[in-house]
Amino acid sequence: MRKEFFIIIAIFSLLLIPSLVSANRGSMIIGPRDVKLEEAGQNAIVAWNGNEEIIILSTDMKSSDSTLVLELIPLPSNPTKVEEGSSESFTKLVEIMNRKTKEYREKALTRGVEVPGVEITFHKKIGAHDVTIVKVNDLDYFINWIKDFSTNRGFEYTELSSNFKTTVSNYLNRNIDHFVFDVIETNESSQTINPLIYRFKSDYLYYPLEITATSDAGWSSSRVNVFLIAKGIVNQTVIRDAKLYPRVGFGEYSIELTRDELREVSPELEDLFKSDPFVMNVQYSGPLNTLNKDLIVYQQGISEPPMDYTNLIIIIYGIIVLILIIVIYKKFKK
Repeated sequence: MRKEFFIIIAIFSLLLIPSLVSANRGSMIIGPRDVKLEEAGQNAIVAWNGNEEIIILSTDMKSSDSTLVLELIPLPSNPTKVEEGSSESFTKLVEIMNRKTKEYREKALTRGVEVPGVEITFHKKIGAHDVTIVKVNDLDYFINWIKDFSTNRGFEYTELSSNFKTTVSNYLNRNIDHFVFDVIETNESSQTINPLIYRFKSDYLYYPLEITATSDAGWSSSRVNVFLIAKGIVNQTVIRDAKLYPRVGFGEYSIELTRDELREVSPELEDLFKSDPFVMNVQYSGPLNTLNKDLIVYQQGISEPPMDYTNLIIIIYGIIVLILIIVIYKKFKK
């Protein structure tokens, strides 16, 4: 009964998820500092196949006045692909998870070489996004580069906070040295912007959280909603260490995605996996400035889900019944 109650609550909670249109990234106001920036919610799909990752990000921003916002995303390697995605990816994944959870319920009833301080590896205008990706080799050079990057576009530049500089330094010390600059315009109305898809090499499942805590949106209270897709189930302790809460897809209620379902969410996800992966949903609700640790999951933090012996038991039971019928039939035939 407790298991059935858990699954019912899980389904009900997923059905209550609102339009999933926001992402997790560090946001800096380019303009007057008296403008208040608010990040009402964060959502992402993070898929990792063991050596390559795809993050699908979308943004829902609101500011007290019209202003340009520079969003900064740290990545462990240079993306091999950056393209516009669809917000339908989020709703489609929720639909699949809801359907599969319902089925379970029914069933259960390095640096060192002399290189430039900053290397621009990508620049492209994609929909509402003006995206620039840089590889950072020197922190001080990078801070000055951000100033030049802003002023060269006619923006009013203000000094970055010491906490933000420390956060960038922490990323560089962990060899996370690629940063995505995404320039978008916000206003007084909360607005939805189509997500971007980033694909890059990585030795671990990764989702940046620390960069948000020290950004201009760090003061706001927000909901972080992340879907993790991997070739196994992520250890819940790792999730909680990042101050996220495991919700659906853990333990014996694991949710496997077929390749057709991956394609429904995004063709890029289908291309990422050669076999059927598992999907999990994790969340956080509260001030963004408390999320001071990135979500990083190594291979040892991902395990195979518990075996479901229900079908096997049904098959064995059917065979036993068939054998008994045959034995009884032969006995009466004599």
